[in-house]
Amino acid sequence: MDRLRRSHGFTLLEMLVACMLLALAMGVLMQIFSRGVNGATAADQKARAMLLAESKFASLGVEDALKEGETNGKFDEDYAWVLSIKPYVDPNPKEPPPAGTTADVNIDALLPVQLMEVTLMVTYNGGDNRERNVTLSSLALTPRT
Repeated sequence: MDRLRRSHGFTLLEMLVACMLLALAMGVLMQIFSRGVNGATAADQKARAMLLAESKFASLGVEDALKEGETNGKFDEDYAWVLSIKPYVDPNPKEPPPAGTTADVNIDALLPVQLMEVTLMVTYNGGDNRERNVTLSSLALTPRT
């Protein structure tokens, strides 16, 4: 009969071990959910930076003519931008034609437009207080000055 009485419940030690295992499992689950929330926040910040960069990029050359140089500004207290406009330099220039041939004419100098490299960088602070950025680059034709 003593055996039947002992097997009706859990001992205090078994209950403490079960509570400790539950606490450890809950801690691991909380870390997993916390990382998921942090990842979603980082993705949201990057998406907002990209939307702001695309919006600013789309307005370039519409309101004011593109001019060589660097300008900067802020969208709000969290997001800032830097715009760089410089003449495009071909990374793989062609070999010059032999002197005295008709191909020796500099066509670029005859054109009324110039090819410019436009780079827009939007910076923001991520959730981990590190500076992050999104950069867009393109080429644009501007009137030759």
